[in-house]
Amino acid sequence: MAAIQMNEDATTENRFNMVECQLKPGGIRDYRVTRQMSSVPREAFITGTSRDLAYADLQLQCSAADAERTMLTPTALALLIELADIQQDDVVLDIAGGTGYSAAVLAGLASTVIALEDDEAFNEKAGNIWQDLGVDNAVAVCGPLTQGQAKQGPFDVIFINGCLATNPEELLGQLAENGRLVCVQKVDGTQKAHIYRLIGDRLSAHIAFDNAAPDLAVFDPVPEFEF
Repeated sequence: MAAIQMNEDATTENRFNMVECQLKPGGIRDYRVTRQMSSVPREAFITGTSRDLAYADLQLQCSAADAERTMLTPTALALLIELADIQQDDVVLDIAGGTGYSAAVLAGLASTVIALEDDEAFNEKAGNIWQDLGVDNAVAVCGPLTQGQAKQGPFDVIFINGCLATNPEELLGQLAENGRLVCVQKVDGTQKAHIYRLIGDRLSAHIAFDNAAPDLAVFDPVPEFEF
């Protein structure tokens, strides 16, 4: 029992250090975001020896059966969440979150989170972890990432855990009035955080800041065949 308590104390301290030494110096000012990230155990969503690095500001692998996904660094995740300005009554579509860490963080800020992955193994594992942690307002669904989840939309926020090579046109069509979509996209070879807003029938796009994210190849343009 003492060993377990020591481990719990260590991870609590690691989360505190992540907030104080990474997130706040990295520009995070929203107390709701730092409070939530200090309460969700990132190591629960990571397997193998990488769990020891859970609170380092690194892109780590998460896996379920044969499926693998690269997670955003804690700072990159927090910056995008803060950019999305999530409100208590928002319905959020979380895309490519792997084993469900981003959805667990988002669930503490929003009313409902729909976590979309393209492999059922991720959804099963995420659901089990959420249950263990008492996250009861997130649900995992399976389907093509680029198509979103129109039947459960529109969404106040669409959150994409990765870098896109093209504009996410189909997903933008699933935004609610005053909805926001946040992601990372390449601009002249540099990864930049983007926020799209739907106000009335007008969609605006804004480049916010540099932000590193793993590439999501499913959003790459389809090659055109020449005859």
